[in-house]
Amino acid sequence: MCCTCQKNDLVFILPPGFVTLKEMPAMKQRLLLVGMLGSGIWLHAQDSVRVKMLITEGIRLHDQRQYAAAIKKYDTVLSIDPLNLVAQYEKSYSLMASKNYKEAVVLSQAIAENKNAEPGMIGNAYSTWGFALDEGGDHQQALKIYDAGIKKVPGYYMLNYNKAVTYFRMNEMDKGIGELKQSLLKNPRHPASHFMLGQIMQYRKNKIAAMMPLLMYLLYDNKSKRAEEALAIVRSIVEGRTKTLDSGNYAVDITPEVLAGAGKKKAAADDDFGSIELLLELGAASAHATVKDMFPADRFAYLLKQAFNSLTEQQGHDGFYGSFYLPFFADMHKKGLTESFAHLIFFPSGNVMNEVWIQDHRAQMDQLRTWAQAYSWPGVEARKP
Repeated sequence: MCCTCQKNDLVFILPPGFVTLKEMPAMKQRLLLVGMLGSGIWLHAQDSVRVKMLITEGIRLHDQRQYAAAIKKYDTVLSIDPLNLVAQYEKSYSLMASKNYKEAVVLSQAIAENKNAEPGMIGNAYSTWGFALDEGGDHQQALKIYDAGIKKVPGYYMLNYNKAVTYFRMNEMDKGIGELKQSLLKNPRHPASHFMLGQIMQYRKNKIAAMMPLLMYLLYDNKSKRAEEALAIVRSIVEGRTKTLDSGNYAVDITPEVLAGAGKKKAAADDDFGSIELLLELGAASAHATVKDMFPADRFAYLLKQAFNSLTEQQGHDGFYGSFYLPFFADMHKKGLTESFAHLIFFPSGNVMNEVWIQDHRAQMDQLRTWAQAYSWPGVEARKP
């Protein structure tokens, strides 16, 4: 598990706690043990070492889903150091994971109200508290707890993420989408928020609005099963649905929704990219003869460049997608990094030739990594706590 004070370095792996709507919401970020083990009382060196080992063992057991055994480790720590906040928090999370929601709520509440707890731990405690209530079926009370946590720790993005999950469970889709956006404005590098937003937009058949967050998700995770799912959706959008006819000609399958919505931008429809979706479909069809003999990754990179040529020229999108996602892709495309980006996010396909390309272009990949790490997200700095 990662820790709450980890730097926002770009890491192309799946972060801990990632979920879909059908699974437990990501909420827990592993806390640093160094400097926090003796949070309740001064411990002798021997006890301090033992406490550290016990908590580490508890974390390992929890990650192996041996929750009862993990709780025993934390209880042993608390018998040595009753005020140890790390052990309390780890125990609350194991209680919640083992569906012991009532005890998880009590312990999380105590941590959240502890004046000695650091902001990250308080945010985590409110997340566990709210999720335990949500899992217990009390969605409205869970929302109140998340709101209380957001008020106390405004910059803690996971509270917005978990609040979104609760709204989705209540079938309050628009409110859930709003919370995902808030989560991303607080932490643009949170893969789960990108993925969930992309899933919802795909479900709503807003392909371009789905593609952008899924592309971002793949920047941060290109090695998981969910990365394979995200890439499959992105490829279906970027590569289109061109068919080869018996006559040797090509036909493109364009849905009635795209034709009906093209050029008819709705008022306040920040996620409406009907015109660009039509352009992508037609562009993929017109490029069919050019790309049909290319390696899959090279074909994808070519079509993604073509898609970005159209996407980054879009005007009039001043809402979330236009002000949050589009500048990122426009700047990346302008700096000539689209090809590297395309090969990076194509990694979940398992294509050997793509892996060879990545190995042969390490300097380009490093350039992409450096740029992405340094990228300044618009509207984010002002929202930090």
